[in-house]
Amino acid sequence: MSRRALVWGVAAALLYVITAVLVSRVMPVRFLYEGESPPVPYRWVTPPPALAATNMPPQSGSGTVPVGLRPGQVITGDGQAVVVFPEGSIAPRAGESQAEVKITPLDPSSGAPPPLGMRFDGNSYRVEAVYAESKAPVVLSKPATIVLRYPVHATDLLRYSGGWVSLKGQVVQATLQAFATSDRLGVFVAAASIP
Repeated sequence: MSRRALVWGVAAALLYVITAVLVSRVMPVRFLYEGESPPVPYRWVTPPPALAATNMPPQSGSGTVPVGLRPGQVITGDGQAVVVFPEGSIAPRAGESQAEVKITPLDPSSGAPPPLGMRFDGNSYRVEAVYAESKAPVVLSKPATIVLRYPVHATDLLRYSGGWVSLKGQVVQATLQAFATSDRLGVFVAAASIP
């Protein structure tokens, strides 16, 4: 590279930095790839009193997924709950090619209390699925994956089975998501251990 091209390159870079500094004094500047942005506010069924004024209600989700060997997923409109059906997870049934899935947000405090030493962290979600033609409940031949967004500090994912049971969920703090596999559908909630 010639010396002249190097000088012009350095001058252009300096001009860019100087312009960014001057403009940032007048208006906010957002550099590309500057890092993570804060998560969107959590949508509560029953918000804490301090958040009630700004709370947006959570959205439900519904969709169809293929029966048999193809995978599928259904997500709520706000992205707070996702159900992933891996390949072969919905058992085949004669005359059925699709299943209808519905995800409904609920207030977990309106049901059974959390397990001892835990507290709910966010909404609970009812996941229901029926075969599209017969409307018979779907049978899982492999576990489905449940992914729930949580608002604060979840440590596990629970499923209601006559009481709340741990699914030994995994938590991704960077995205505020808890996930686990479940061999049956039902009601799920993220929960946190009480220190």
